Amino acid sequence: MTARAFAVLATILLLAGCASQPSQPALTSHEEAQAWQVHQALVSGLDEWALFGRISVRTEDDSWSGKLRWRQGGEEFQIAFDAPMGMGAARLRSDNAGVLMEVPNGKEFTAPDAESLLYQFIGMRLPVTGLRYWVTGLPQPGMPSNLEYDGTGRLARMQQASWDIRYRGYMHVQNVDLPQKIFIENSRLNVRLVIERWDVKA
Repeated sequence: MTARAFAVLATILLLAGCASQPSQPALTSHEEAQAWQVHQALVSGLDEWALFGRISVRTEDDSWSGKLRWRQGGEEFQIAFDAPMGMGAARLRSDNAGVLMEVPNGKEFTAPDAESLLYQFIGMRLPVTGLRYWVTGLPQPGMPSNLEYDGTGRLARMQQASWDIRYRGYMHVQNVDLPQKIFIENSRLNVRLVIERWDVKA
């Protein structure tokens, strides 16, 4: 996998003991608004989380797929993408000094923030900060958004920063519902994220 390919994956990404949430009766608009406020508070209250799953990304002229591991603790993250068939692994992580990307050929790249680092490879600035909210089923705070709910107070679809994000199922993990399948796309990228496991710390 090339450094540019992983940069595109990381852009979307910045994407045992768990059972699917059973179906519930549909709520009225007022009840759903209240349920969304409760759900949003629960998810926002998570101090640390990790997801493990599979991701596929398609552009107009290329596509990739593989396993994904993402750990988030406050503002710091570690993202690992493992490609199949010996293509290697790539890592993206942040700390107080900035963001570091390691690619399969052993090279490392650094920048003050993820947006600047990815700009070096794809030539455009994308809302990387919002990704950590989107993968948990929340809109990025302080940005305009168009939200649609699933009838139980969780997001079914969200449009924010020129991206269309759709949620196809949730898992119930330690008293909070987190996404199981997420479809993220804009005019240039199409991403499918299937989450097999969440680990959370309140």
